[in-house]
Amino acid sequence: MNVIIKTPALSKQADAYVIKNPYETTNVHTITDARDAAGVLNLTSDTLIDELKNFIKEYDFTSISTNELARVGSKLYENGLVDGHVAGQFISGNMAFDEFGNQTEKDVKYNAIAMFNQMLGDTQAYASTWPMYAHQESFKVVMRALLGANQVINALSYFANSNGGDLSISIQA
Repeated sequence: MNVIIKTPALSKQADAYVIKNPYETTNVHTITDARDAAGVLNLTSDTLIDELKNFIKEYDFTSISTNELARVGSKLYENGLVDGHVAGQFISGNMAFDEFGNQTEKDVKYNAIAMFNQMLGDTQAYASTWPMYAHQESFKVVMRALLGANQVINALSYFANSNGGDLSISIQA
């Protein structure tokens, strides 16, 4: 005898991530040096820096949409500057989804610097509350992705806000 239980499908809806400090522009991951910013993205020449700076010049990472952040993350991934996990953080954007799991609010602007920093802090706090999860490999992957997203968004912000004269880096063999 088979018993069929019909239940409604679970919704995949999620509201956009709530940023508690939307005016945060600096944090522990803020980069103030061209060499450090280039190091985060493994940029090895002034030409690569110029190409990146030209690509991101239209973006303000304190007021960016999920569509824009996804374009940046995809481009960085295509050029081998970030791994798939960090690119995934960028592509996920503000984490707003409808009941079918499709992204919503993709053109709403938010502060990605503040969002990524808060996401990392929230995830670290979760690990303190539930230490058994902190040792799982999947949790470690999420933490590395969030740390990487913080470092990359701050490197990009540095390049987007720096003037042309301070971008020269010293390349040594």
